[in-house]
Amino acid sequence: MSETGFDVVIVGGGPAGCILANRLSADSSVRVLVLEAGGPDHWWDLRIQLPLAMGFPVGHRSFDWRYESEPEPGLGSRRLHHPRGKVLGGSSSINGMIYQRGHRADYDRWGAESGSATWDYAHCEPYFRRLEGSVGEPRGTGRGRSGPQALHRGPAEGPIFDAFFEAAQQAGYAVVPDINDDAQEGFSPLDQAVRGGKRNSAAAAYLHPVEDRPNLEVRCHAAVSKVLFEGTRAVGVRYRDKNGVAHDVHSAEVILSGGAIATPQLLQLSGVGDAEHLRGLGLPVVHHLPGVGESLQDHLAVHVQHTCIQPVSMSPIRNKARWPGVVLDAVLFGKGPGTRNPMQAGGFVRSDFADGEPDLMFLLAPLAMHSADDSVEVSAHGYQMHVGVMQSAARGSVKITSPIPAVHPRIVLNFLSDRTDEKRWVNGIQRARELLGQPAFRHLDGGETLPGPGVRTDQEILAWVRRTARAGLHVAGSAPMGRGERAVVDPDTMRVHGVEGLRVVDASVMPSLTNANTLAPTMMIAEKAADIILGNAPLAPREPARPTVVPAPVVPPVAPGSSQVASLFAETR
Repeated sequence: MSETGFDVVIVGGGPAGCILANRLSADSSVRVLVLEAGGPDHWWDLRIQLPLAMGFPVGHRSFDWRYESEPEPGLGSRRLHHPRGKVLGGSSSINGMIYQRGHRADYDRWGAESGSATWDYAHCEPYFRRLEGSVGEPRGTGRGRSGPQALHRGPAEGPIFDAFFEAAQQAGYAVVPDINDDAQEGFSPLDQAVRGGKRNSAAAAYLHPVEDRPNLEVRCHAAVSKVLFEGTRAVGVRYRDKNGVAHDVHSAEVILSGGAIATPQLLQLSGVGDAEHLRGLGLPVVHHLPGVGESLQDHLAVHVQHTCIQPVSMSPIRNKARWPGVVLDAVLFGKGPGTRNPMQAGGFVRSDFADGEPDLMFLLAPLAMHSADDSVEVSAHGYQMHVGVMQSAARGSVKITSPIPAVHPRIVLNFLSDRTDEKRWVNGIQRARELLGQPAFRHLDGGETLPGPGVRTDQEILAWVRRTARAGLHVAGSAPMGRGERAVVDPDTMRVHGVEGLRVVDASVMPSLTNANTLAPTMMIAEKAADIILGNAPLAPREPARPTVVPAPVVPPVAPGSSQVASLFAETR
């Protein structure tokens, strides 16, 4: 079955695809088709609409592609899960909804790495403001307030959050109005993509408000198997519908927005990638582009958990008898615990090995949740800190192993393959423990359960991280912008090098991973790329005042048997 008449086919209905669909179809003369391999994001499906239910779609075959890595050499040959959204809205329909711009140095680095100064912070910052519909943040922080993406500041209220912010100051860190402002370093309540008590995915923010446009069509359960080429010009795509029927759709332009795993997979299936690799799988080569699927990056994360001796955590939310009330409060009145990810406060600090910018992320939740380390029971009152090392020299890859599109590609990240990564992780756990061990927590702290009293030395900390760390779910960089031999995408046009009529707009084009969750940077990329594709004048760059860098506090060495160890690892207080 073949059809024509579309000007643009967008492959992928995730954050980037939804934004492009909105912005490109605003021109009524441009006919746009969005092909999403997953299903629709039904308004009534609370598994993806209720923020507190964010754990339900992850790992569910209806909402998650359920990718799995190869055995990771640096993590004891464990295979890690890499959830990716298999539904309209993509990963914004199943993620934790936390919105973080990243550090200004991330984008200044992009400008240098891509060879185009138009990707530095001054040029990217206006596009963050264009997409943001911030509510509840302090005035004067330079955030966008009228954009499509609703962002509500987490209330971060109650004794545990109060103790957290006080402890941060006691540890020598700053409590700032907004970690998404020009100065990222410090701690604040977190922005979350919610509106009216529900998840505000990219589909809800950008796609559904304009889906009645006559020049915009969205098809779900449309799994694209290849880009169609005439010579080296992309002329459309082939996809299969939910009944397995093949369709060829011809268009003037194809934009890949499938994300950092699906986009390089589709490029390789279509004959764009390393020629030797493709020929080994019996695939005809359209263009030799060896950088496709290389340079994959992700963050790594662990949970540090404590029991709480006061009944002030969110632990009672696990009582199923309370769920109907929680759901009704969220859906009917837009209030209550069901309307937020429990991680409502957090921030960024520098390890001893940081190079002038924060490289550790801490997020606090007022309850203990299931971790990759299942040795601890989490039903009792408690709290946990998500710890992530945000900068790493590790690079991995996404490589197809079969010409069959349904076969998942080979994914490897090479976590903890660098000696500096090991040092950052030990220091990161030390800083997390130091923060949670401040006097502000003394009236709440019932003792650390993860990593626990048996994990004290540098070697024990590193062994625990290798045994329990999980992927941070921020895969990026597998089709990077740039001008060198390993680059895949032209930073000035978003076109794939060496072919015509084909662009990539998603997290795979990031030259390097940002010091943040990747939702906000991906959305910014799509907003900026829409202007590039439409030929619009770019938004005027904004050069903010450079923040004063505050030296990170020094974490004193912890000697076994010291009073500090006793306070950190006490079973009860």
